Amino acid sequence: PVHDQRQLVHLLRSSLEMRAAVLAGALASLGLACLGLAAGDSARAPLAAFPARAPSAGNGARPLRLGSVMRLRGAGNAEADDEKDLGNAAYKVKDFAAALMHYEAAAALDPTSMVYVNNIAAALAGQGKHEECLAKSREALEVGKANRANFKDLARAYARAGNALVRLGRLEEAVKEYDSSLLEHKDGMVELKRKDVIRKFENDAEEAYKDPEKAEEARQLGNSFFKEGKWPEAIKAYSDGIKRDASAHLIYSNRAQAYIKVMDLGSALKDCDACIKIKPDFPRAYARKATVQILCKQVHRAKETVDIGLVLCPDNQELLEAKMKVQRAALGVGLSPEEREERAKEAMKDPEIVNIMQDPIMRDVLNDMQVNPSSAQKHMQNPGVKAKIEKLIAAGIIQTG
Repeated sequence: PVHDQRQLVHLLRSSLEMRAAVLAGALASLGLACLGLAAGDSARAPLAAFPARAPSAGNGARPLRLGSVMRLRGAGNAEADDEKDLGNAAYKVKDFAAALMHYEAAAALDPTSMVYVNNIAAALAGQGKHEECLAKSREALEVGKANRANFKDLARAYARAGNALVRLGRLEEAVKEYDSSLLEHKDGMVELKRKDVIRKFENDAEEAYKDPEKAEEARQLGNSFFKEGKWPEAIKAYSDGIKRDASAHLIYSNRAQAYIKVMDLGSALKDCDACIKIKPDFPRAYARKATVQILCKQVHRAKETVDIGLVLCPDNQELLEAKMKVQRAALGVGLSPEEREERAKEAMKDPEIVNIMQDPIMRDVLNDMQVNPSSAQKHMQNPGVKAKIEKLIAAGIIQTG
């Protein structure tokens, strides 16, 4: 111990002498030597505060320990660490009461270490005492911040507070605690927990928002906007209705019509498909989908849509009108030569049309029809060939009239 004390004093002496010399030199360069702070005097003056003391055998003097001066605050001590180890052993076998006792003993032995307080929070969580766990986690953070704790220890305390808040159902607060944890230290597990909580929070919010009655109110509001020609407002109202009740096929159908008005044809097509999926025997959805496909220069697709709808609802007037519209579009009624050419180019983007054109049998049929137009009647007697020819006519690849 005497050797340790002398070594410490020697180190302190050397350090202070060096700093005093630097300070004296700086003062001298500023012309302040007249204040009596000459390098020879100032170099030793600070050492008066640290006189060398030889321990006496009879005065009970305690040896100066390097750890008592240099130890980082909150780093724990041997006795406290022993208690913590006992607590960890109990925690591993889920004896949370014993673990809590040892962690509390460790915290009492070293109140400057947040680690022991955070371990108390863990034991409380193991006992299902999540409110107490949350309070203790926040206490650990206060201790840690006051004693300049390690970033990882602070991150663990924030994460534990977040876990407690999840158990308490306070998901939005939990996300904030996880964010604070990740600011202190990046941890993949904490990031995954944060994502899971956000997903759960959003799902819970969606479930809480659902209300079929309010969905119908939103649909009626959308209809009012639609009648006034306020298409964006109608779309917004219909969208709110779908959030309220995603199984309401009428809202999808109505929103599809509003999308057609603003020429957002991709969204309109998706809404028609959603409506058909929910209620396959709803004829208006097929009629509106066919309208969208005609606008997209996919008349052959529109023909398929109408045909499917008519199988389900053969006498529906709206579908019969859609069929006539498809037939006129297939014949290119009202289209200029340039528009017809553009429609044919658009159709060639369809893999099904490409496959038909590359089919060796169909190539022979088309060549035969081109050389001898009267052979078309013969080829049309084959059902498979007939269906493909009608598709090519609807696509504008084969032009009539």
